[in-house]
Amino acid sequence: MSHNHTFSEQDWPFDCPVETLVVTTKFVYDKSEPIVQVIHYEDGEWQFMCNTTDDPDDGIVVCMGCFFQKFPEVAQLADLPLGFDAYRDDINQPWDIEKLED
Repeated sequence: MSHNHTFSEQDWPFDCPVETLVVTTKFVYDKSEPIVQVIHYEDGEWQFMCNTTDDPDDGIVVCMGCFFQKFPEVAQLADLPLGFDAYRDDINQPWDIEKLED
């Protein structure tokens, strides 16, 4: 199912298709919790997490384009390599990046 976004194709910073599905939490998506961890798995999957819950019922799957439209600041991690993790203690801290452990 295709839908439109408000940004132009030239503004898309990611290497994946705009329709790529990503995992996040309902707390991130409703902006009640900040993004403090971004995971880019070897298989290309992205996760944008708040690290306040591990309840599967709190997880949601959204279109990457819609996520970028709502959270344009994630563009700063668009070049996060496959198999890497970016994390920070809070939104005022810089991102620490490291390779995911096997």
